[in-house]
Amino acid sequence: MGKVDAVPSQPPSEIAAVQRRRFGSLRAHWDLLAVLLLMLGSFPTIWLSPRTVTLVPNLGLIDDNWHLDSPFKALRGIWIGRDVAFTHGPIYQWLSSIPARSMWLTFGGLYATWNTIPAWCAAVFVYLAVKLLLPEQPPWKRFVLILLLCSFWEVSLRTSLPVLLFAAFLRGWYAVRDGRLRAAVAGIGGALLCVFAFLVAGDTGIYATAAWFIGFAAFALEARRDRLAVKLPAALASFAIASALLAIVVNCFMATPLDFKFWRDSLAQVSAYRWATPAAMTEQGTVFLIGGLVIGAAVFLTRLMTRSEGAAAMAESTAFLAGGFVLGLAEVQSALVRSDIGHVIIGEFAMIFFAGVILFSFRGKLASPIGVLVAAAGCMLFSHPALRPSSVLRLYGQLRNPMTECPPGFSEYDRACYLEALTPRMLTAGASFLAKNSGGSDSVFIFPYQTMFGMAARRNVAGGLMQAYTASGPYLSRLEIAGLEGKPILAALYLPDDDYTHMSEPEIARWSRNYLSVPVDGIPNFTRTPEVWLWLVRHFRSTEELSPGVIGLQRDDSRAARIALQSQSLGLSAQTYNIDDRASATSLGAPVWPAGFDFIRLRMMVHYGPTWRLRKPERLQLEITRSDGSRDVQWFILQPNVSTEVWFYPWRGPELANYFAGDESQWRPAPRPAITNLRILNAPLDWVSLQPESITIESADAVRLAMGEP
Repeated sequence: MGKVDAVPSQPPSEIAAVQRRRFGSLRAHWDLLAVLLLMLGSFPTIWLSPRTVTLVPNLGLIDDNWHLDSPFKALRGIWIGRDVAFTHGPIYQWLSSIPARSMWLTFGGLYATWNTIPAWCAAVFVYLAVKLLLPEQPPWKRFVLILLLCSFWEVSLRTSLPVLLFAAFLRGWYAVRDGRLRAAVAGIGGALLCVFAFLVAGDTGIYATAAWFIGFAAFALEARRDRLAVKLPAALASFAIASALLAIVVNCFMATPLDFKFWRDSLAQVSAYRWATPAAMTEQGTVFLIGGLVIGAAVFLTRLMTRSEGAAAMAESTAFLAGGFVLGLAEVQSALVRSDIGHVIIGEFAMIFFAGVILFSFRGKLASPIGVLVAAAGCMLFSHPALRPSSVLRLYGQLRNPMTECPPGFSEYDRACYLEALTPRMLTAGASFLAKNSGGSDSVFIFPYQTMFGMAARRNVAGGLMQAYTASGPYLSRLEIAGLEGKPILAALYLPDDDYTHMSEPEIARWSRNYLSVPVDGIPNFTRTPEVWLWLVRHFRSTEELSPGVIGLQRDDSRAARIALQSQSLGLSAQTYNIDDRASATSLGAPVWPAGFDFIRLRMMVHYGPTWRLRKPERLQLEITRSDGSRDVQWFILQPNVSTEVWFYPWRGPELANYFAGDESQWRPAPRPAITNLRILNAPLDWVSLQPESITIESADAVRLAMGEP
């Protein structure tokens, strides 16, 4: 046999050189370790151990319902954008459902995992954005910045994606400048990324589109004296054409090529957010907002004044400094509308992100550590830790010894542990009723927002919107009802708002913690969506109270032909009232109240100047005085400068459940005092809310619900 040639061995110097190159490559990218640490620190135990139970804070948050319902719908092939409308999009829904596809479907499992993959993607987006904007900085600085941003701030797909796209758009423009990318390709790529953002969430798409135009304008400002400027119109044209074509492509998956329903629904929900869901800004929120803006502006100004001549770093460029600051201000607008502390932190994320990038962009033995320290101090002073070391330690303690039973004081429902025992009993009773009175392929309906009952019964909750309470305004109300018409909905649940006037504060807290109906932002659910309530009362009759605050309903379409609305004018003059004070009272006069009527219906318009779009409208109150001396104040809000019908139930909220009875004599169990006076009270939420210029009362009627013979 011939001798096999020996493989020559590499010299030690070459081996050492290869190892140095490999180590250098790893060292250049070890900032990715921050993402891995964040993923490990938020890994849900139940994903590895299905027998694990999940502790639920039991705060009674409305959002808990769509947290469960969105992935549940995805598992049943019901998709946002195609089958139902929501502020989030189908990509967000699909990501939320990934863990549930690999584990047994339980309440505890969905509570623990619905946000896992979206949160991990958000961390990746932050990493990529930092990498794009600070490529010249050492990896340890990017590592620290990523951990600061993701540990102290509310990082989500909706906050991280716009800043990533802004960074990508800027890099694209510089690639066009350097001849590495055609302007038309930059426009087409921008359109593709903006459409992707719309499929994540409607407002994310709006901010992504704003990021493209802001980046375009900022780069045009920087390149105004270059020959490159002549290429920018081609990029703008290609962006517009590609956006139109991609919208049609999306239409093909959602409906038909020329049916733009997905886009109309998304824009309608984003628009309604501006006026339909305002929340007051607290003192802490004001401090956080103003502090964040002042610090952000100071950081941008400092970088502008200290940047070196002809600097190549992205964070020193005119396009980044101008565009990043404008985009940060634009995203702060959401915090001016929904102004609780959580939404303030979310709204100022872009400004904080760009300020952090600037602070970490400084070089030098003194400037670099000062920038890092200022960024760390700002995070500690003006945010709440989203990921604490104690949370990580608790997580890995659970991985070693999974908690398979609820601790003392908690009650279990489907692997979820609730502090309040009423919630499991309520879910059990509601799920049993829905399952008994509907088939496995049937839909059910829940009013006003407790869609978690659908998952409990393993039934889809019908409706054109993910949550019925978001049906604010005529368009969204029609959309919600269109999703109810023609569906085999045999069973429903109605949860009326309770009358808090006779409840103590602990009783009110316990009621809301158990996911029973509360007025959304103080506005009764009937007043917020009267069209949906009237549809429900025309098609369903009550059977029994399943548990306190939960009424079982069965389908009865005969009611639609028998129930009629009778209206009678209240005799109030139609006129316009000027508003001279932020906290004023407008007397509508003494109405002529007909005996036996049920509702007050006002058609009115609230006039605002154009600056309401930069702030938020005031919330209004209707003061109702009765002949027995009793007085009630009900909150409401109207779309500015649009003639709108607003309905009020001027009696005790729980009595609305009586109208689902089959016998009309049960609707009004006792005589009611006449209504003797009506006043509209202006109630500014905070210093941000804008005073209306005037209020026009177009008509005022009393409405009676009547049912004829079968």
